[in-house]
Amino acid sequence: MAELALSEHRRLRFVTLSALYAAQGIPDAMILIVFPAYLAAKGVDAAAIGAFLATAMLPNTAKLLSGPMVDRLAFLPMGRRRPWVMFGQLGIAAAFVYLALLGDPSANLPLFTVGAFAVTLATVFQDVATDGMAMDMVPFDEQGKANGIMWGSKTLGTAIAASTGAAILATAGFTAMTISAAGVLIAVFAFLIFIRERPGERLLPWTMGHASAESIERKADGWRTIALQLLQAVRQPAAIRLIGVSISIGLIAGLSGAFLPVVIVQDFGWDDADYSQLRSGLKLAAGIAGMVAGGWLVDKVGHRRMLALLFCGMALANAAMALALKFQPAISYVAAYELLLVFLFIAFFAATMRQCWPKIAATQFSFTMVCGNIALVVGAAALGPLESLGGYFAVLVSLAIISIAAALIAATIRFDPVSRDEL
Repeated sequence: MAELALSEHRRLRFVTLSALYAAQGIPDAMILIVFPAYLAAKGVDAAAIGAFLATAMLPNTAKLLSGPMVDRLAFLPMGRRRPWVMFGQLGIAAAFVYLALLGDPSANLPLFTVGAFAVTLATVFQDVATDGMAMDMVPFDEQGKANGIMWGSKTLGTAIAASTGAAILATAGFTAMTISAAGVLIAVFAFLIFIRERPGERLLPWTMGHASAESIERKADGWRTIALQLLQAVRQPAAIRLIGVSISIGLIAGLSGAFLPVVIVQDFGWDDADYSQLRSGLKLAAGIAGMVAGGWLVDKVGHRRMLALLFCGMALANAAMALALKFQPAISYVAAYELLLVFLFIAFFAATMRQCWPKIAATQFSFTMVCGNIALVVGAAALGPLESLGGYFAVLVSLAIISIAAALIAATIRFDPVSRDEL
């Protein structure tokens, strides 16, 4: 039987990375859409939902540690990234099994929060290792298209998981929903068993194989070297601006993620399943658009211009929503938000991968992402204070201001004219 190696097969690269990013959509859908809507339907107030989201997303800050771990600690006979990807994938499934044992989690919010925290923690390792695998395996001239396909797949995974999860929750209950999620994640893990990064590597620790020359050459030399190279890399002007963009996206995603279920479920009186179906349907459309046109637009328009234009669109959407009477255009606003966010992530990921140095790719990429993840926690936690200060108007105006500031930052990005091969 011929070996299936990512380095040798372009189509296999796209299929594998798409499956892994789609799998990341399952925890995203549960934690950012289904779980908050579930809590809102149970009558949990906005501040408590914001606190739940902030705590559940807190492990994303662990990327400060997981990035260097993935770069430095590797079982190279199985590949530079693949063992970590498999570890994270199995960990997410185990966390969902724990949640399934809770019964009705709204009756014990602290244990529910612990479970959501565990889901995110395992996702962090799968995410960091998958990003590193993408940067290792995907040639530079394919990264625009690859990011469109990968982030589109994640959005599709989120949409399908939110829609299916809400339907299972409504008909069969919370336990059935979380067990189903775990089953899909285990299926993706099983697929990984038959895939190698490069020819000649082991499929499992006890099978035959050896480390590839490329993996050995690219392995980081030591913790101190990683730290010094990271300090040098993030001091580059483009890297600094991309960190600013990451923080802006995190604030937007965190604040709006906590805000939307409260407005639509509690204020509009929607059922939590209807809200999840709305978000999932819009994410599905946005994901398809991202897969079809996202990468092409990034390559055509350019990373910098694309980011600036998308942030301007986000500012206009929030300003229009803030000025609308009684939030009548809410569904249109959510549709615009989902589409803009997908294209923002595609452009941002492609730009960040372009800037990362190969030997510390996972560390540098993770560092940039964790800045946004910390901002996401801050954004979610800010819902309560902002609502107390000026109601929904204050929330939407804050989102518009953040978007304008991000557009100005993105407009000044100039990528460093250094060959990636020299770093």
